Amino acid sequence: MGQKFIAREPFQFSNGAIGYRPGGPFDTIGPFAKVKNCPIEGTMLRLTAYATGHADTFFSIPACTRRRGKYIGGYFTNNDGGVYFVPYDRFRHLIEE
Repeated sequence: MGQKFIAREPFQFSNGAIGYRPGGPFDTIGPFAKVKNCPIEGTMLRLTAYATGHADTFFSIPACTRRRGKYIGGYFTNNDGGVYFVPYDRFRHLIEE
C-alpha cells in the first residue's frame, strides 16, 4: 500500500474527516487522494485511507488503509456530505474487534 496521488490541498468534510486533493487543472481525484480521520463503515474506527485509483462508478473510489499492519482494501463513498471508507467483505475480519 502506498500513496498514489499527491495530497496538497486540504478539504474538511462534514463528518470531521480531512481530505487532501492534488489541486491544479487536471485534478481528477478530488479530495480523496488522502483522507485522515476517515470513519470506517460499521465500526467506531477512524483511520487514514488513500485512493488507489480513479472512480470506477459515480458512487465509489477504490481505496485502502492499514490496521495493525494489515492491508485493508475497500472504497470511499459519500453519505450526507461526509466521506466513509467501506472495506471489501474479504477484509471485514481485520476491522472487527
